Amino acid sequence: MEENTFIQDLMKPTATFVGDKDTRSTLAVFGVALLLITVKIYYSLGIKNSELHDEVRFLDDWSISFEESTYAISESVIIADGTEEVLDFEIDLSELPDDFRIGIIQVQISYSETSQNVADPCDSVQATLVQTEYPAQWLDENNNLNGGSNSCETINLELLTYPGYNGESYETEADNKVIALDPWKLDGYGIGTLTLEVSVDVQTSQIPTQNNDNDETIQIDITVLGFMPNIAMID
Repeated sequence: MEENTFIQDLMKPTATFVGDKDTRSTLAVFGVALLLITVKIYYSLGIKNSELHDEVRFLDDWSISFEESTYAISESVIIADGTEEVLDFEIDLSELPDDFRIGIIQVQISYSETSQNVADPCDSVQATLVQTEYPAQWLDENNNLNGGSNSCETINLELLTYPGYNGESYETEADNKVIALDPWKLDGYGIGTLTLEVSVDVQTSQIPTQNNDNDETIQIDITVLGFMPNIAMID
């Protein structure tokens, strides 16, 4: 009994102190402040450790080059004077080796004056790669999407399909070769229906007694350029 009385007498000042409303408020403010300070210290230490980790981490140097392979699609069409022909070509990976992706589409439109009339000038031909849902880099400034000729010269068009691909080797830094090759593992680009518009304006013979031609034979040759990246560590 005397022992319990002693403990109660010992705890009475503490109970009185804690039971005071102002005291409890002060303790709460102090606790919150201590918690915030502790969190800030741990956060600062975490940032510092992260910076130190980045400073001591070494990245390897890698050389990226490309192996290329191509296949061709050809078609010859007769286009009447004053008309426009819309041609669709199905582009896929079936003619490329395994693990290749399509990087660039090149189109050549060629023709010659076929009327056999003397002094008959070359017809005027215009060609355009039409922007559709075909997955390519349509806004790339290196594209050549339209062209024309009135002198029987070959018209050359080009469309970049894979993001950033130009066939040139380069060097990069990365933790490993998997990360270094990440930009060249995207699927789907260059696969689909490519649309080409070709129009013909037949030029009249300068000799009135000759019959004028009313159409032109157009030869279309498409080259599908595929690539596969190769990688080597630089010592």
